[in-house]
Amino acid sequence: MDFKSYLSQDLIDRSRALNDNDFKQNGAYVLCWLQQTLRAFDNPVIDAAVETANKHDLPVLVYHGIRQDYPHASDRLHYFLLGGSRGLQTGCRERGIRCASYLQTPDNIEKGLVYRLAKNAAAVFLEDHPTFVARWQSENFSRKTDSAVTAVDAARLVPTRVLPGGLKTTPSFRAANKVLRDTYAHVQRDVMPSVPAFEGDLGFTEIYLSGVSDTDLEVMVAECDIDHSLWTCPEFPPSREVALAKMDTFIEEHLPRYKWTRNNPAKDGFGSQLSPYLHFGLLGPRELYESISKSNAHSAAKWKFLDEAITWREWFHYQAAHIDSFELFDGLPERAKTTLIEHAADEREELYSLDDLLHGRTSDTIWNAAQKQWLTTGYMHNNLRMYWGKKLLAWTPNPIEAWNTACYINDRLSLDGRDPATYGNMQWCFGKAKPGYREISVYGWVAPKSSAALVKRDGVNDWVAKMNDAPHGEISVPDYIADPLKF
Repeated sequence: MDFKSYLSQDLIDRSRALNDNDFKQNGAYVLCWLQQTLRAFDNPVIDAAVETANKHDLPVLVYHGIRQDYPHASDRLHYFLLGGSRGLQTGCRERGIRCASYLQTPDNIEKGLVYRLAKNAAAVFLEDHPTFVARWQSENFSRKTDSAVTAVDAARLVPTRVLPGGLKTTPSFRAANKVLRDTYAHVQRDVMPSVPAFEGDLGFTEIYLSGVSDTDLEVMVAECDIDHSLWTCPEFPPSREVALAKMDTFIEEHLPRYKWTRNNPAKDGFGSQLSPYLHFGLLGPRELYESISKSNAHSAAKWKFLDEAITWREWFHYQAAHIDSFELFDGLPERAKTTLIEHAADEREELYSLDDLLHGRTSDTIWNAAQKQWLTTGYMHNNLRMYWGKKLLAWTPNPIEAWNTACYINDRLSLDGRDPATYGNMQWCFGKAKPGYREISVYGWVAPKSSAALVKRDGVNDWVAKMNDAPHGEISVPDYIADPLKF
């Protein structure tokens, strides 16, 4: 399908065809299949579907389905997904678009649902995500369906595909990304449909979430055949309104000091804590960029935050799009893999079981506090993640198992896991950064990280003691770490 004849330039820049199928002239609607970008507004995937549908006098059907068998399916992730779907439905209704949501339960199992919806679609638009389930399912779907499938970049401010290939360093990426930011921040969005919402029967039992309470969401989650040992996170309500409120509070109260306070995990609010909302798409990078840019904070504070939230985040997304198996050990740079493998047989200082690691039961109280923050809240302070990841190399039998353990804990516990940014952070721990000053046991030329700077920060020792003294729940522990690529 030649989407270029249907879309505005901003959306053309964000779009790429995933197959060579033609637009179906007899389609009943244009299908917008969302897996992760769960917002009805400032969503380029929906806008691309609406622009295309408007050209052909067709309605748009937005679809979001939640299966029971995705990797690490749990109360924590299911609840957040359902909350996102609730807001998506409400917002789509405001835009005059039908949004159909499906929740798989033991009593409601549909096979090949998105393929069935695509059969009646003139074309399909979906998200362009470079890692994990969203990427695998999109690629598999586009190969098997007879519908034209277009992937739209909705997770980045600057579309990855407009950047030059072959960028190898953060400074080169920063320069290429920065000059295009305002171009993509100031574009028309929230295209309104020109025809009424689709009202036809879809052939499955939908869930209607608009107006459903949080308690009702919990009841729905309890009916699913998923991991019920991992609880939900009240610190991060799954709501776009909460995401926008958190953003506004951060800008008003904490952004002016961010450059100087961001590395202290003991101080609530010094980090934005917006990463779960960016990962699940309840908040978009364009609106975050615009809000920060328009704020009255000092330019140095704004630059530093945008460098973290835009430059580094989108740099990792860029790498994930250009590096095969970015979420696997094989995705590490060759020099890092080589030196770690060369030292794979070195004696480790201590070895811990997955059970002990998941529950923060090691000899390192700082690491334990970080892990317990992750276990309890679904969030870990970014500065702690660097220390956390480095220590796993010394506590697991070999570097491949260390990587797999890091990914397993991140992907299962974290609300912002399963994301190019979190995989990129872990790659940094495993040698993506410049080599250390000398070759050492276990790490080789990968630089270790000390906790010396952490404990000197105001309030950190008290925070560590508090985290370790607080009661923490127990979650189920598998006999082995399954390969997520088997999904």
